[in-house]
Amino acid sequence: MLRPLYIAFLDLKRFLLNPGELAFSIALPVLLFALMYGAFGGGDASFHATAHVVDLDGGEYGRELISRLDGMDEISVRERTLEDAKGALERSAILTAVVIPEGFSDALEAGEPTNIVFKQRGYGGETGQIVAAIVSGVALEMGGEAQARRIVHEDLSNQGVAEVEIDTVFDRRLALSRLDPAVSVEVRGLDEAEGANLLNRLMPGVTVMFLMFAVTMGAQTLVEERRIGTLERLMTTRLGINQLFAGKFLAGTLRATLQAVILLALGFSALRVGDASDFAQLIAFSILVAAAVSAVGLVIGAAARTRDQAVWAAVFFTMFMTIFGGTFFAVADGPLAVIARFTINHYAIEAMEAILSSGASLSGEVVGLGVMIGVTVVGLVVARTLFKVSEGGR
Repeated sequence: MLRPLYIAFLDLKRFLLNPGELAFSIALPVLLFALMYGAFGGGDASFHATAHVVDLDGGEYGRELISRLDGMDEISVRERTLEDAKGALERSAILTAVVIPEGFSDALEAGEPTNIVFKQRGYGGETGQIVAAIVSGVALEMGGEAQARRIVHEDLSNQGVAEVEIDTVFDRRLALSRLDPAVSVEVRGLDEAEGANLLNRLMPGVTVMFLMFAVTMGAQTLVEERRIGTLERLMTTRLGINQLFAGKFLAGTLRATLQAVILLALGFSALRVGDASDFAQLIAFSILVAAAVSAVGLVIGAAARTRDQAVWAAVFFTMFMTIFGGTFFAVADGPLAVIARFTINHYAIEAMEAILSSGASLSGEVVGLGVMIGVTVVGLVVARTLFKVSEGGR
C-alpha cells in the first residue's frame, strides 16, 4: 500500500534536486508573480521630482512661485545660480532647469506679458517634461490670479474702496477657493474594483497555466524512464505494475500541487487577493487540478514512443488549453466560447475566480469539480490501458 507513495516521494525528491526543472516550474512562476506584484501590488506610485530653479527675478511673484512649487508633494525645489545650472546641464547632471527671468514680478504686477524659461538638455527627459508642465501650470495660475487682482483693483478703486481693503477681501476669497476648489482631481489605481477583478482572473489563470506545464515534465519523464529501462528494473522488485502506475500518478500530482501551493501562497501574501478561507479552498481545488493534469501527462507519456513526441504533444496540449481556455481574459460568447468549454483551464479558472471574486464556496462549484474528477478518472483509465514499462514489452 505504501509502495506507490515511495515511488511518488522518490520522484518528488528527484524533481526538487533538478535545478532546470525547479527553475522552470517554480522560479519562473515566482518571477512572473513578482512582475504581477509590481503591476498590481499597490505601493507608493506617486510622482516626485526635483525642480532646479534659477531665480533671476528676486521679486514677490518669483518667490511666490518657488514657495508654491516647494509646497507641492510632487516637487522638491533646489535653487541654483544661472552659472551652476548651465554647468549641470552641460555635464548632464540635470536635464531641465527652470529660469524665472528678471522683471517677472514687475510684469505680473503691471499686467504685462512675461514668461518662464526652461533650459533643457535634449528634450529634458520624461521627468523634466512633467516638471515643466507642473511649473507651467503653477505660473499660469499665478498669472490668472494677478490679472484678476488687477481688474478688481481697477473696478473698486474707482468706487472709492481702499486698496488695503480690496487686497484683504481678495486674499481671503482666494484662500477659500483654494481650500474648496471648483475642480478636484481623483487618482484611482488598479487596487480599485476594476483592478481587483482583473487580478482575480489573472492569478488563477497564471496558476493553472503553470500546472499545465507539469504535463510536459510528467510525460517526458515517463518516456525517458521507459527508454533507459528504469521502469523495467523497478518491476524486478516486489513492486507491481499497478503500484508503479499509481506511484507515477501520485508523483505528478504532488509535483503540481507543490507548484500550486507556492504560487497561491505568493499571490495571497503579496497581492492580498483573498482571506484564509479562500486560500484553503483554492488549495483543495488545486489538488484536483493537479490530479487531472497528472492523469493527462500519464496518457501522453504512455502513448508517446520518444521523448520528442511526448514533449511536443504535451506542449500542444498545454498551449491549446492556455490560449483557448480564457487564461488571461474571460471568453463570453462566439466561437472561442464554444472551444473554451472543451478545455480544462476554462472550468478550473472559472471556479477559482468565483471563489476569489464572489465569495463562492468550493462545494458550490459543482461543474468545475465534476470536470476535474472526470478528466482524472478518464485519463487514468486510458493511461493505464496504454501503460508499458518497456518499449516493446508489457
